[in-house]
Amino acid sequence: MTQIRPITILTVLAVAGGLAQTAAAQEPTTRPRQDIQGASPGFEERDKRVTAVLDVSANYRFRGDLSNGTGDVGILRTGMGLTVTAPVPPRNRLSVTFGSEQSWYDFSSSALLVAGDPRPWRHIQSYTLGVNFATQWSETLSSLLIGNVNFAGEGSAAFEDGFTGGGGAAMILKLSEGLDLTGGVFVRSRLGGGVYVFPIVGIEWQINKQWRLSNENQPGLYLSYAIDEKWRLSFGARYDFSEFRLENNGVVPNGIGSDERVPVTFGVDWTPTPNVTVQARVGAVVYEKLKLRNSQRDTLGDTTVDPGLYLSGGLVLRF
Repeated sequence: MTQIRPITILTVLAVAGGLAQTAAAQEPTTRPRQDIQGASPGFEERDKRVTAVLDVSANYRFRGDLSNGTGDVGILRTGMGLTVTAPVPPRNRLSVTFGSEQSWYDFSSSALLVAGDPRPWRHIQSYTLGVNFATQWSETLSSLLIGNVNFAGEGSAAFEDGFTGGGGAAMILKLSEGLDLTGGVFVRSRLGGGVYVFPIVGIEWQINKQWRLSNENQPGLYLSYAIDEKWRLSFGARYDFSEFRLENNGVVPNGIGSDERVPVTFGVDWTPTPNVTVQARVGAVVYEKLKLRNSQRDTLGDTTVDPGLYLSGGLVLRF
């Protein structure tokens, strides 16, 4: 069975994988991202040495009431990603990423998605290995192959049941100096069987020296303004979706939880040196839906969460 999840035009798939070389303007998400923009035409001139990017970040979604009237929830996430990129002569580049994310769901004592199951999940762990291989075919065209494997679940979940993996391909077209468009497709397995099919649709537009429009290697769109070489402001939104395996000894043994959300943020980036960027974001999660399925993917319960304040911060180190 194939399920297609629509994503708004001018967005790019945020499959768990690499971090972009242009990390100075990225949104801290705690989820490692495939490097789409870094594979744009001309990369063989930009990246002539082995490089590494370390990204650490955290965000907190303040408490919001559940629409089913059973309680509320607050969510803390932390994450880390390390990406190593190397040129592969004559006109290729290889990126490998190791990433992790930790999510703590602080449900109130009465919160539930199905009867008899208060606080449906608590601590979710996610670990990712991602690989990208880019090839430049001409001054205006390059291609990107993407692959990754991910584990996501509670600490006591069956380890072998928490894995998903996927792969995809994209073409990146340079329309003019400072304007790249990306198009492709990514297919990823689902917990409990079946696959998701995502479009890869990206934009990277350096409008002028100060203004920039980009999806920042994730499903979203961000407009940023460079005050000078050290300070940058940004505003935008993204779509984020994750699912994870639940513990074996719960009310729903080996069940599947999911979290679908849309944060809208205003951000400030400070780059005191070319190798260091400090990021801060404030905004709101304007939409969030939590869902609980059994191991066969039958939906047992779901609820939306009222909009709530969102804070995020990150540190990017380049080597």
